[in-house]
Amino acid sequence: MYEAIEKDDDSVTIKNKVFDSHIRALDDTAKVLDEDAFVRAVQALASARCVEFYGTGGSWAIALDARHKFLKIGIKSFASPDSTLQAMSASLLGAGDVVVGISHSGENKEVIEALALARSAGATVIAITSYGKLPIRRVSDIVLFTASKEMAFKSDAVTSRIAELAIIDALCAAVAFSRYEQSFERLKKTREATVSREY
Repeated sequence: MYEAIEKDDDSVTIKNKVFDSHIRALDDTAKVLDEDAFVRAVQALASARCVEFYGTGGSWAIALDARHKFLKIGIKSFASPDSTLQAMSASLLGAGDVVVGISHSGENKEVIEALALARSAGATVIAITSYGKLPIRRVSDIVLFTASKEMAFKSDAVTSRIAELAIIDALCAAVAFSRYEQSFERLKKTREATVSREY
């Protein structure tokens, strides 16, 4: 189903294959993403006292993007690339807090340990990970699956990032609209706080 990039492919062929792979990843993820789990994740995030996003490596970039988006709509959030800080912060959470762990493999030991700490402290744990029976599921209350098959440079998990970003965007939009007036006011405030930095 997924056309691999070959050594002799020209630039245009590579571009077409990459775009096709991303489109397929989004389509496949939309099909495997459990709607009940998505709704429960939105409800947890919308009512959260604070939200923390955990990820390392490439997943850290997704976590940082998520923090930026949720902060803009007025939800206090935290994200750090340092696994020690993730663990420390997780240990201080409690009921009413939400943690989102992002791991394509679902086997990242540092992320799983931080999620386990957060869950034992009483926080709700949401995992964004690839489809399958993975260790991250054991420490999560809600699991949002992505579906992607890497076609080149597999260790970079490039295609999975597109699916993870789409899930974050969908969550943020659904949360914002579930508390529309509050989100709109927060967006105005965060926009006004940064407008003086633009030309």
